[in-house]
Amino acid sequence: MRNLSRPFVAVVLLASLLLSAVSVAAQDQTNDWSKVTALSSGSNLSVKLKNGTTVNGTLRSVSDSTLSVTAKNAPVDIKREDVRTVHEVVKKSSATKAALIGTGVGAGAGAAAGAISDSNNDDGFETLDSAATAGLAVVGAGVGALIGYLIGRSGNKKVLVYEAK
Repeated sequence: MRNLSRPFVAVVLLASLLLSAVSVAAQDQTNDWSKVTALSSGSNLSVKLKNGTTVNGTLRSVSDSTLSVTAKNAPVDIKREDVRTVHEVVKKSSATKAALIGTGVGAGAGAAAGAISDSNNDDGFETLDSAATAGLAVVGAGVGALIGYLIGRSGNKKVLVYEAK
């Protein structure tokens, strides 16, 4: 019987890599108000105030001293000195696209794990080895699709635009 621990370890490592939330957001100079003034009108914002409340709304306008948003169908003017953080709410891509990407990545990883395992066994059972490679590719595709779907449907993403000193 062949040793299935290597392909299993490869699939587990791939799954953990796909599940890890890697954030590559640039965090430099988030205390620069000019990034807020550069936002386009109509952007969805989440503004946390220094008193602890949060205002979620659509950007109307911004100046050097005031941030104007529409929240709950009413205009709200917020003074710059009252703002703790400003996040732009960005809609993520569809879960279908993420699931398709996950399927491809998972199938490739499963096939690679099967091929690596096959190259280490010279026991004369090429048909069984090919079936195992195909099986790992199918399992990898399923796992990748599920992980991609779950990541894709996780909702909106908040990008930090401004943080007061």
